[in-house]
Amino acid sequence: MNLLLNSYVLSPLTITIVSFVLVGVVWRWARRNRSTLIFCGLLVSVGLWGVFTTLMRASPDVYVAAVWERILVIPAFAIYPFFYHFTISYINVRRQRGTLVTSYLLLLVLAALAPTDWIVQGMRREHYGYAANLGPLGIPLFAAGLLLLLGGAYNLLSRYRITKSYVEKNRIVYLLIAIFFPLVGALVDAFSPLPPVAIWSNLVFCIICTIAIGRYHLLDVRFVIRRSLVYLVISAMIALPYAGLLLFLTRYPQSQRELWWVDAIALMIMAIILRPLYSLAQQVVDRMFYRSRYDHLRSLHDFSQDTRSISDPAEIGKSLVRLIGRAVQASMTHLLLMSDYGDFQVVACDGDDSTPLSLAAHSILLEWLRISKNPLHRQDLDIVPQLQSLSAKDKAGLVRTKAELFIPIVTKQQELIGLLILGEKSSERPYSEEDESLLLTVASKMAVEFENSRLYASKERARRELEKEIAQKTEFLHSVAHELKTPLTAVISSSEILESEFAGDAHAEREKLRQLAQNISRSAWKMNNRVNELLELARMQSGTITVLPATLNLGPVLRETLSQFQIIFQEKDQTLLLDIPDSLPLVMADKDRVEQILTNLLSNASKFSPNDTTIAVRVRVQQESVFTIVEDSAPIIPYNERERIFEPYYRSEDDQRKRLPGLGLGLAISRKLVELQKGHIWVGGNTVRGNKFIFSLPLADAKRTAERA
Repeated sequence: MNLLLNSYVLSPLTITIVSFVLVGVVWRWARRNRSTLIFCGLLVSVGLWGVFTTLMRASPDVYVAAVWERILVIPAFAIYPFFYHFTISYINVRRQRGTLVTSYLLLLVLAALAPTDWIVQGMRREHYGYAANLGPLGIPLFAAGLLLLLGGAYNLLSRYRITKSYVEKNRIVYLLIAIFFPLVGALVDAFSPLPPVAIWSNLVFCIICTIAIGRYHLLDVRFVIRRSLVYLVISAMIALPYAGLLLFLTRYPQSQRELWWVDAIALMIMAIILRPLYSLAQQVVDRMFYRSRYDHLRSLHDFSQDTRSISDPAEIGKSLVRLIGRAVQASMTHLLLMSDYGDFQVVACDGDDSTPLSLAAHSILLEWLRISKNPLHRQDLDIVPQLQSLSAKDKAGLVRTKAELFIPIVTKQQELIGLLILGEKSSERPYSEEDESLLLTVASKMAVEFENSRLYASKERARRELEKEIAQKTEFLHSVAHELKTPLTAVISSSEILESEFAGDAHAEREKLRQLAQNISRSAWKMNNRVNELLELARMQSGTITVLPATLNLGPVLRETLSQFQIIFQEKDQTLLLDIPDSLPLVMADKDRVEQILTNLLSNASKFSPNDTTIAVRVRVQQESVFTIVEDSAPIIPYNERERIFEPYYRSEDDQRKRLPGLGLGLAISRKLVELQKGHIWVGGNTVRGNKFIFSLPLADAKRTAERA
């Protein structure tokens, strides 16, 4: 049990587990072709090497260990022909098939000779564990394996020199770096008394190769160097002042140097200045590495600040694609935004290629971006299973535009509203992770601007449509009113002439004709009033209703208007009670509009109050206003309807009120007229029976005082 827990035994077991995990990773994420299958065989060989090495190290004696050592040399050597085969398949070279066949024949020879003493003669104990005593063919065979490793490196270098793809060059660099580790491991095991390290170096080799094979967009070496240099500059900025502070303190007595608060203060100061120092170092290094595009990067980073005053998505898009193209050195940039119909249309384009492009709302590409919300590369279109059903039209459009990178523009509500499509870089380099991070940051900021712009445009469009509807309705009402008032005028004038002709004649037939003429006249006047109400409402909604306030004595206006309603009140045996003070202060109001307000209120009071009831009009002066109160004897208006009755066309829920004639416009027009004269109108507290309609008008002296102030 203690032996199994020893790191000497657990280390190859760990390597075994990692190797088989890498097999799954390669099989899941890498493109499944011949070279991938060969590399999986290499990983399986490393895993089996780890299994047999674990069994060898856990053996109770040198005899059992020798058995496992003879077995493990087979998968250990198999790594070399598998790697050589992988490089040949990767670069697609056929002229080296003879060398490849020879390498596999060597593997068969080794497997045949493994049980003998030609490869491993036995085992011995060292301070770290078991060590092999190699036979006469042990060193030559493994030297041949290293030659295969170097041959694979030669193949990769040959491919590196002829390829024009920066992605492939970057991948080959990773593979060449990986080869360095097994070479060093083999040399250390051959000429050093240290514990075996080849199995660890081979594991590092496998991990780096897996990364190179499984990822299309590898970590750019320039990015690694630049990021490391940033941290180096920051460390120097912090370490030098801190070392200087310590050097300064060493000149003081021992008792002073041991004060704990000195270190605490130094740490607090470093914590405060760390963030500004990091930003400063980042800018310095950016200028060193990206001097040609640093200004464009800064402009792109601050772009959202410049677009807050722009409400047109097309204008925002033009500036955006131009800056993006310069900042990331894209040969082409398309900006697509979602239209009102759900499809994505190009609103701005920058670069050599201006090929029109559109994506339907149900496009597989858009659905994928809606779900993932991450950048998508052109190569992903070939390896992501969900994107294999991309329509031929979309594929052709993307091929024409030479699309290389897709950046989704997503709102905070996780809604895809736009798409940035970038062509390949002018330098033919791939887009780095830093480029993608920058583009995603800008896209997230622009999503807010585009969404605000879209909402603003939608509101403006709705406002214009509403204004157009109101104008059309007003024009229609004016036309209808004109068409109605022309015959109404003739009807009213004719009925009045007929009524005057029959006046004073007691003959029964002529009296009957006079009453008919009165009915025609009364009905025509009612119809004329309804037409006038519709016209007033149209003017009110279009903002063309006019009020001309002037100093006004309210008493005579009230008495004159009330006198016109005496006949209407007498027909229903209604009593009018007038409570007006003898002297009233002047108000600031429009005489004709005040008469119109009183006419509407008194007409409603008479219409809704039963026969043989009382209607009262009272006037009160309070503070800087004159209040006119019209009390009726109608059914009490419920509290929850007292505000709604001032809405146009509103009719009470009460069945009795619904049956009465009217369009429900009088109170709405009255409220507007009162408010235009700087007053207020409302339904006040109930009387013993009925309702109180109250409206106020400002005093003329109060108006002049406010104007002087």
